[in-house]
Amino acid sequence: MTVQSVAEREEGALRRAQEENETLYAVIKTVSSSLDLDRVLRGIVDIATSATECHACFIYFLEGDRLVLRAASPRYSRLVGELDLGADEGLTGWVARTKTPAFIREDALSDPRMKYVPELEEEEFQSMVAVPVLAKSGDVIGVVVLHTEAPREFEDDVLNLLVHTASLVAGAIENAQLYQETRRRVQALTTLTELSQVLASVTLREDLYDAVTRGARELLGSDACQIYRLDSDTGELVLAGSDPDGVPALRARPGEPDPRELSPGVGADGVLVAPLTAGDERLGILCVKAAEGTTDEDAGLLGAVANQAAVGLKKAELIERLTAENIVKDMFDALAAGSIEAAEAKAGEARCDLSRPHLFLHVERAPGAGDEAAPWPDVVARLEARLRRLCPRAFFDSRHDRVRMLAPIASADPTAHRELRSACEALGGDEGLVVGISDVDRGAGSGRRRMREAADATRIGRSLVADGGAVSYEELGAYRYLVHLELDAAPHDRYRQSVEELIEYDRRRGAQLVETLEQYLSDRGRVTTSARALFVHPNTVRQRLERIERVASLELANEDLLSLELALKLARLHHVRAEQG
Repeated sequence: MTVQSVAEREEGALRRAQEENETLYAVIKTVSSSLDLDRVLRGIVDIATSATECHACFIYFLEGDRLVLRAASPRYSRLVGELDLGADEGLTGWVARTKTPAFIREDALSDPRMKYVPELEEEEFQSMVAVPVLAKSGDVIGVVVLHTEAPREFEDDVLNLLVHTASLVAGAIENAQLYQETRRRVQALTTLTELSQVLASVTLREDLYDAVTRGARELLGSDACQIYRLDSDTGELVLAGSDPDGVPALRARPGEPDPRELSPGVGADGVLVAPLTAGDERLGILCVKAAEGTTDEDAGLLGAVANQAAVGLKKAELIERLTAENIVKDMFDALAAGSIEAAEAKAGEARCDLSRPHLFLHVERAPGAGDEAAPWPDVVARLEARLRRLCPRAFFDSRHDRVRMLAPIASADPTAHRELRSACEALGGDEGLVVGISDVDRGAGSGRRRMREAADATRIGRSLVADGGAVSYEELGAYRYLVHLELDAAPHDRYRQSVEELIEYDRRRGAQLVETLEQYLSDRGRVTTSARALFVHPNTVRQRLERIERVASLELANEDLLSLELALKLARLHHVRAEQG
């Protein structure tokens, strides 16, 4: 070998090394010039095509078990994103599986590893080289492929160039994916923040349902989102909102739903579900039809939306409840003031039909409840809960010392009235309350009078059932005429004096003369009827009447029984109120 030939070889090697370095520098410059992966890949295709003098360059990405064309020479750029091969197909698949570069010098289609792809016009190519694109972890993330139309022996330096280029492509892919993931997270957090602001400003439940389902669907790039509320009575999940409308609903039932039922054909992992909880209270669930590539982070985002939705729901329900309470309060105040038009307007807002049969209740704490009685708010909560079971459509106006209630009843039939009276009797005794009940009414015109009746029944009841119970206005008898009478201004005649003596006798002896006399006068002097009401023998009633005449200096057969009855009721009111004072 002559000195000149050695020099030429060294000069050629040096030139190829310089060209390789220049090519790698161009690749590095292209990779570092942008985070737009598609732009980087197009640049690498151009550089590789020019540096290796090949006719076509292709870059595939491994997505699942498919190799998808992500970049190609201009002649085949129309196939980007459209063409894909199985990881077990062709020379490209073989390189991906084995992580080994492959070279076919000529007659490429005769190689058993090849698969003919008409779109790539592979019958025009003779030579082919493919190298794997490996991530830092060693996993295959793609394949770079070169085709030439004429047979060609790819030198080692070309293969080395392709290996280095594939390594740079891997770095570009990972950097771009990291950038895209970071950008996605930032966008997700931005969207979540914006959604949080929207949810914080919503005050109506229906608007909240719309905002949550639409926001969650957009946040996660999902095709559908639904929100379900848990029915506290049945334990079933009920569809409350959906975006878009018309998505097949889950079959409402107690417990967690089967996520596959959100949309036909969705697999077991095809739906993300997050519970709506506020403290220990379970409100429902939020579901989204998962998009392709859903991650644990997406589940976390959905959980964050569900938590904010739960807080928003409790706030909306509180606002609605307070608004409804204010409307009902205004209705009661208008009825009490006799403002018929205002009462009817407020009743309409509260969805209260005053034209249907109803009655009023007036509830106060019984005088004998004592200092150990439960706090008033707790008593009111139990009172409303028990009465709502009797009258689901009842309306309440709760104050710091009393509760007013409008109770719709099925009909004006006295039976419905008696059932409510019986239930209130038990409730008053259990809770230490006096429940006054008005007569049955219709319309707003007489609402003021009926509310007064309930309040009067309670006022008298505080004197008659000091430990708690129920008093109906129609049962008050003569008390109805005395309830608003100033007791100190009432006559203090001999009948009043006689009654005072009986009350004092009962107090000292523990007798029941006053109760017996009141029942006897109420029954118009019928001993047998009074005995039945007092649960004693008629002879016992007769003996008590004789003692009453002796103690009070009365002759019942010759007295003005109406005046005596009024004096008795006045005295009872006076003594009970004096004891309470």
